[in-house]
Amino acid sequence: MRKSHITWGLALSALLFSPSCTKDFVEINDNPNQAVSVPTSYLFSQAQSNMMDLIWDEWWNGRFGLVYSQYWSQIAYTEESRFRPRVNITNTYWSLFYNNMMDLQEIIRLNTDEATRDVISASGSNNNQIAVARILKAYTFHMLTDVWGAIPYAEALQPFDFSFPNYTPQSEIYASLLTELDEAQAQIELDGAPVAGDIIYAGDMAMWKKFANSLRMRVALRASRVDGGYAAKVQAAYDAGAFGAYTEDANFQFDAASPGFSPLFETFQTRRDFSVSETLVEMLKGLEDPRLEIYCLPVVDTTGHGQTYRGTPYGMESGAATTYSGADGVLVSAPRSSITPAEVAPLMTYAEVCFIMSEINSFDQTWYENGIRASMNAWGITDAAAIDAYIAAAPAASAESVATQKWIHLYMNGLQGWFEWRRTGYPDLVAPVDGSLALEVPADGTVRYIPSRLPYPTDEQLLNGAAYKAAVSSQGVDDLATRVWWDTRN
Repeated sequence: MRKSHITWGLALSALLFSPSCTKDFVEINDNPNQAVSVPTSYLFSQAQSNMMDLIWDEWWNGRFGLVYSQYWSQIAYTEESRFRPRVNITNTYWSLFYNNMMDLQEIIRLNTDEATRDVISASGSNNNQIAVARILKAYTFHMLTDVWGAIPYAEALQPFDFSFPNYTPQSEIYASLLTELDEAQAQIELDGAPVAGDIIYAGDMAMWKKFANSLRMRVALRASRVDGGYAAKVQAAYDAGAFGAYTEDANFQFDAASPGFSPLFETFQTRRDFSVSETLVEMLKGLEDPRLEIYCLPVVDTTGHGQTYRGTPYGMESGAATTYSGADGVLVSAPRSSITPAEVAPLMTYAEVCFIMSEINSFDQTWYENGIRASMNAWGITDAAAIDAYIAAAPAASAESVATQKWIHLYMNGLQGWFEWRRTGYPDLVAPVDGSLALEVPADGTVRYIPSRLPYPTDEQLLNGAAYKAAVSSQGVDDLATRVWWDTRN
């Protein structure tokens, strides 16, 4: 994103050099050891890896997503769980996500330009490459707009045309994202050459089509409470061909060796700043949920009763949290029981598709049960009898139970858990026990005041000030409490 602010310098430099001075410039400065073109397969691998390194790391996922959704509690440096985001972090991640999408934009350009599209097709048919790049862009833009609301969108990723891009209202972004995803899934050529360099589906274009349609369902559902017309768009996306089994989940597989291993694994080798939250642990205990043993590691019960599971109360002051956790504090686990180098990070799952279908069908019981089964299977629980017993004891499908089971399933995908809580108000999250550093929490605790968005990066205020001010004027005060367009919960 910030690359856009050097374009004036580049344009000025071009004007300062006359043709007589520059006619031999390219030949003189040609590096015979540097490739003149890069296969787009490399750009695909780089864009997917960079995106997931950002989404799945200690900061964006750990101190922000997993903390705001109350899957995790901080046991050191607890500012985020008390709602004081660090300005330098929001600046950095805003820029990194936009810059990463420039790779995807370049893939689209190279596959569209008549001068390059033929040679670039060595990495997959032009249409298939464009479609996958569009889907990944839509995924990123959807995440960013749900974090901030209005963002640079229509004028984004075009630095030579829009050096200071205006912000697009979230309602317009949502409509555009559904069009993008619909067009992308229709653009996929199942009989065309698959995309090379694809880490998520290894070039399986049928699965990319299903991923796009499933993502359409997520986008449309999130807008359905503010605009009832979006419910029909959920059904249309499902009918176009969404996930049909948990084995089709869109997962990113990190490598077992550096530099490709999970960024959370790297963090937990040297730091221990997090615990599973008491909110999550006590909920799973109450439901006798077998996912408890997968989601977190046991600790020794100091009263002599063997192993147990214990979370940290949410939003403790740093000193109190460190003392509370002590030597027997609960460490957080990622998929497959512990944070490992080759972690599997889900982007979208069949279980979520099932919960979405339950909701738009008046909280259908069968879809609800299918969602629970798919979640259990995806998390490695395959005992059908145990799953049936769990479902039999679970509350019947309702607004609260469906939202709660979706929240449980989305563990480790912190941002999506936070987004869904903001949309539904379920499950019953709590205010920081030691008070907020940025939001006023009523003394009687009746209002659980969880952030509704992040404030915009300060860099935007300084470098793109006119567009920033226009967005704030339209959307509302630039703070944690202002709700985004689709947030209509009570």
